[in-house]
Amino acid sequence: MTTIPRPDGETVHNLLKNRVAIVTGAARGIGFATASLLAQHGARVVLVDLHEDALKTACATIGNGATYKACDVSDWNQQVALFDHVGKTLGDVYLLVCNAAINPEITLLQTSDTEKQAQMASQVRYYYLSDEVDGQEESKGQLQRPSTQAFDVNVNSVVFGLKLGIHHMKKTGRGRIVIVGSAGSYVPVSSQPLYTASKHAVLGLARSTAQISEVIEAGVSISWIAPWLTLTPMVEGLQATTHPDTLKSTPDDAAWAIIVAATAEDGNGKGYWIQGRMISEVEGAYGELAGQLIVPENRF
Repeated sequence: MTTIPRPDGETVHNLLKNRVAIVTGAARGIGFATASLLAQHGARVVLVDLHEDALKTACATIGNGATYKACDVSDWNQQVALFDHVGKTLGDVYLLVCNAAINPEITLLQTSDTEKQAQMASQVRYYYLSDEVDGQEESKGQLQRPSTQAFDVNVNSVVFGLKLGIHHMKKTGRGRIVIVGSAGSYVPVSSQPLYTASKHAVLGLARSTAQISEVIEAGVSISWIAPWLTLTPMVEGLQATTHPDTLKSTPDDAAWAIIVAATAEDGNGKGYWIQGRMISEVEGAYGELAGQLIVPENRF
């Protein structure tokens, strides 16, 4: 792995000034920190999230000309409308940060009340292997279908974002897409199997799409970051967040890794771990390890 230093502010400003950037899941956490950092360095940032009130507050806090658009990124038509809106109001999109994600399973880890934990563990919303049965009269006693909402948001939104981002960036012959993965993109997390599966899927999607010749020839760069424990609202209440020996990152730490990915001279197909303040590029080492296991495009 190669450790990457944070670029200096002047360099970032020169690379991003007046360029249009879309950041999803931007009302709080890593998305908010990223939108704020981009705006500070001259980018024309569009914050995207579900809730308009939260977006208004975030934009007012960030200032620097930041704007917003409420959008359910798991909905194809809403993402189409988002890109059309940005193109008409601000111009060509240069940077897309696919950050929006949910993790219903983590709620089970955020309570120390054993009775409540047991109750939640019996519901498929929080634990997909639960033996919860359907209460509807016509299907009473049938094992409850697990929720796939995490895939709708965490995976489908990135599929839609990549397709739309590449489509619009091909017209200008340049563009950067940064996907926010997770440590769970690389390692198993037994307490959060569906979230982990969604983040594994996003990693495979990004790795594969970055190698498509059409994408490379269009001048579009796709990279991703994999934050480890980051102190965002998503992890509030977890014991690990207060443990003195746990390596923790702030949303700003993750935002700087996104800036690194978005401004790297040769960033296509690169992945970055964030552990504390340290940013490490990991795909080079992975490529050496995988060797012939990486299947090039059109070789089956």
